[in-house]
Amino acid sequence: MRKALLLILAPALLAACGSPGSAATPGGYGAPAATVTPAATPSQTATPAPTPTPAPTTVPPTVNPGVLVARNASLGAILVNPQGRTLYYFVPERGGTVVCTGQCTSVWPPSFTANPSAPVAAGVSGQLGVVARAGGEQITYNRWPLYTFAGDMQAGQTNGQGVFGFGGKWFVATPNLQP
Repeated sequence: MRKALLLILAPALLAACGSPGSAATPGGYGAPAATVTPAATPSQTATPAPTPTPAPTTVPPTVNPGVLVARNASLGAILVNPQGRTLYYFVPERGGTVVCTGQCTSVWPPSFTANPSAPVAAGVSGQLGVVARAGGEQITYNRWPLYTFAGDMQAGQTNGQGVFGFGGKWFVATPNLQP
């Protein structure tokens, strides 16, 4: 009886295991790979169904903030853009008056925003704003226009800290930067 049962179940068990050459997951185990079937396109003569009003949701916005806080080994908490590039302020621009123009912006590119109402990141306690200038709206922090530095080749570098150029000193912006 056992041999008969084994002979009956053996083909079913072998079929369930698949073979190394079958369309299964790597190594020939598991279920076959999923296939995507394109959705049918609606007929141009069909009347579309009314779109239901979506229920309110509490999903956080997906827009990246223009300013984030990062840790730096020597400076502590610093401000960076969404790409991790260090943000700087220029001492002669106290109060929000932009003086870095022309050649200055090739060394110190302004940090522009695509969305002035982007959410504020955790740890950013100061006031974010914008100042209008050629090229768009530049991000400000506590009324200081913010810049990146062309000498920073990678995210997180702070090569512009304390640099004197274009008529003043440049410093890394920190969360406690005073207006």
